[in-house]
Amino acid sequence: MTDVQEKPTLVFDDNTYVIEDLSERAQYIVRQLQTISNEQQIARDALDRLEVARGGFVTLLREELEEEPAEAEVVEEE
Repeated sequence: MTDVQEKPTLVFDDNTYVIEDLSERAQYIVRQLQTISNEQQIARDALDRLEVARGGFVTLLREELEEEPAEAEVVEEE
């Protein structure tokens, strides 16, 4: 039995292309688009971590201020 592996393809504008059959420039552009997609996902993941971390620090500050209200003067805005 022979292992038949399909060649990587690209679906673009409802057309399917075998990537290795594309011009070198087109292959380069495809790689750049893949890299950009990966970097976008990394950025989204980093933003998620920052939002969770910020929420944690907001909670810590709230708890800290509730524990020691006499030490800090609360200024009401008009």
